[in-house]
Amino acid sequence: MRLGLKADSLLERFADWFNLAPQPLAHAFFGMMAARTLMAGERLGIFGALADGQATVEELAARLKLAPEGTRALLEALEACEAVERRKGRYRLADRARRWLDPRSSQYVGGFLDFNYTQWEWWSHMEDAVRTGQAVDIHQFAPEDPRWRSYILAMYQMARLSAPEVARAIPLPRGARRVLDLGGAHGWFAAELCRRHRGLKATVLDLEGSIRVGREVIAQAQLSHLVTHQEGDVLTAELGGPHDVVLLFQVVHHLSPAQNVALLRRVRAALAPKGTLAVLEYLREDVEKPPSAAPLIGLHYFLTSKAAAYTPAELEGFLGDAGFRVESARPMRHVPLQTLVIARAE
Repeated sequence: MRLGLKADSLLERFADWFNLAPQPLAHAFFGMMAARTLMAGERLGIFGALADGQATVEELAARLKLAPEGTRALLEALEACEAVERRKGRYRLADRARRWLDPRSSQYVGGFLDFNYTQWEWWSHMEDAVRTGQAVDIHQFAPEDPRWRSYILAMYQMARLSAPEVARAIPLPRGARRVLDLGGAHGWFAAELCRRHRGLKATVLDLEGSIRVGREVIAQAQLSHLVTHQEGDVLTAELGGPHDVVLLFQVVHHLSPAQNVALLRRVRAALAPKGTLAVLEYLREDVEKPPSAAPLIGLHYFLTSKAAAYTPAELEGFLGDAGFRVESARPMRHVPLQTLVIARAE
């Protein structure tokens, strides 16, 4: 049997090398199955239960009130996804997955897996979006819509992983006291910046549905003395000022070129002299490159916003039109495919 498994593996590699197997089918079919397997593992409580200790299929099914045959099939699929491990008939969280899937971990991303149910529904509109050019408007939910909680908590879990690196990379003017975080939702990037610099306080400006969740995140972290939330649309709300630092993180791709320039001009007016503008964004390279996952992010932005992913030259153009000069641009290691751009008013 062992020889047979090795032979099968070699045949699969051979077929892939020589394009004998339909790779598009593999991407579509197995990608779909892997995604829903991991999502189900989170939503059905598999990961949380195994974080407490090893269990057999029967024990896990009884504890979570699941059908034993379905639980077995799901666990075997999760093992194939390297999320769980099996030893002598008992399942446990895989060592490499524990930091991400144990709800007690500070690097837990289960909320993002659960948010994928909402994103799955968004992606069901892809064909219509491509046909018509009309994106899914993901920011027009009523404030009480439960999708806001799913959305913002997912973004918060991602921000926890990268905020220390991002905060270290943002240069502050001497004596900085005030931060404005535009569209900052959970406020975690601003919170990390304030924790690193004594005397710094931040205001997060975002839509009502977003800040309802963001306030809870900051309150639970006992950081409400550093970060406050203000309801408003970044395109129309009064920005106040003067602010020493303005954060514009993952907002640019939601806006049209004209909206970006208009917003950046208002930001410039709200910045203190020598103030820092920090933009964190996925930037699409306008050159032919080897296949990667990056264009999938661009397609996601096309689907979920009325604009798109922009190139570095386009972003620099927006900044220049608004009276900013770019001081630096660097990729963030803990925020895949994201670039941190630092700019100052000319």
